[in-house]
Amino acid sequence: MVELSTILLISITIISFSYLMCRNTIGIFYVQWVIYIVWFFSFPSYLEYINNIYPWPFFPKSQEIVSVNLITALFCMTLFVGYIFGYKRLITAKQIAIKNVRIDLKTNIVSLLLLMPAIIFIGITGIGSFFMGRSFVGEIMDTNSFLPMVYALSKFTAFGVFVVYFCFWINRDKNRKFGTIALVVFFIVISINFIINNPLSSPRFHFLSMAIVIATIIGKMISRKSYLALFVLSPTLLYVLFPLTKHLGEDSGKYRTYELAQYIVQGVDFDSFQQLVNILRYVNDVGYSWGMNFLGGVSFFVPRSLWTDKPTNLGVLSAEHMGYVYTNLSAPLVGEFYYTADLVGVIIGGFVTGLLAGKADSFLRAGNISYYYFVGMWLAAFSFIIFRGSFGAVAPMIILGMMSSLIVYSVSRIRIKI
Repeated sequence: MVELSTILLISITIISFSYLMCRNTIGIFYVQWVIYIVWFFSFPSYLEYINNIYPWPFFPKSQEIVSVNLITALFCMTLFVGYIFGYKRLITAKQIAIKNVRIDLKTNIVSLLLLMPAIIFIGITGIGSFFMGRSFVGEIMDTNSFLPMVYALSKFTAFGVFVVYFCFWINRDKNRKFGTIALVVFFIVISINFIINNPLSSPRFHFLSMAIVIATIIGKMISRKSYLALFVLSPTLLYVLFPLTKHLGEDSGKYRTYELAQYIVQGVDFDSFQQLVNILRYVNDVGYSWGMNFLGGVSFFVPRSLWTDKPTNLGVLSAEHMGYVYTNLSAPLVGEFYYTADLVGVIIGGFVTGLLAGKADSFLRAGNISYYYFVGMWLAAFSFIIFRGSFGAVAPMIILGMMSSLIVYSVSRIRIKI
């Protein structure tokens, strides 16, 4: 049954992917979902199962593996249906330069203000700390409970500003000057992002999402060829480059002690499948959240001193429930919906996620610069970390970055008449 449920899950995913590719009604959001299920979720976990090697304690039993696969397959089907309803072929306007928006003085001022958290954080930690590996930055943040919040605010608001400036630069009217001050601010934006969002100090999936944003803006991630290439190359990214990047700047030589095939089974630390099993166990013992996990995620700005019962991230809850010492683990989006309302939550959540995914991909592929474009950019490009979760951990980052982009874009549209 384990083999059959795994084949069923992968088959549903690949068939839906092929159908959307043939119709040319697919975007980066859905492509990342397919990559997540096939290469990140199913393949490593199945190799661990057949080799009886599990990187996490309390490994799943056969029946639990079947249950997780079937629940995820149900989510896949409802997400696919929602995506078909959500995706619309929009008229592209790539040939039309941005005429109604420009980066003027007030936009530059607001952008510099949004960069202040990043500038302050860099000043506190020092530029060199961002090129000494993730572990070094993590040790600095562990010294002060306030620094992680500043770090998240710094990284994603800075990148949110970059997204708008880079988008305006690529789509600028070649017959008009970009503006000297705007170029200077753009250079500052690039420099700060190069420091605070470089791959040596950034979580590898954050850096992947940011790379997808850049590729999408320059038009390299909106065609079926690019989607197929990304799917085919994903095993190399996930099993070779990402582990290598993780160990850069760290003392661990673990990556170098394995052959590649052995490393995929024993060394890859993807925890999504194990955590989804743990979430099912947690829900069975504790019960449902009835949506409080999502409310807690979007209410990140409310301090616990005011909301004493504010929900804890599901990844932490499920890991603590299993007695893990290390609890900063993922909580797949499927598990978040299951925790909300069992299979009803999975069905409704899958459809709503697919609906949003379809709309986001529609706006990105059309390429028309608008509020919807930037919202779609943040949802679609960062969808991989949304799938991984936990929602309470990733929602603040994405919301902060999205709001940063929307603020800069909104200010650029304001016309002051004197």
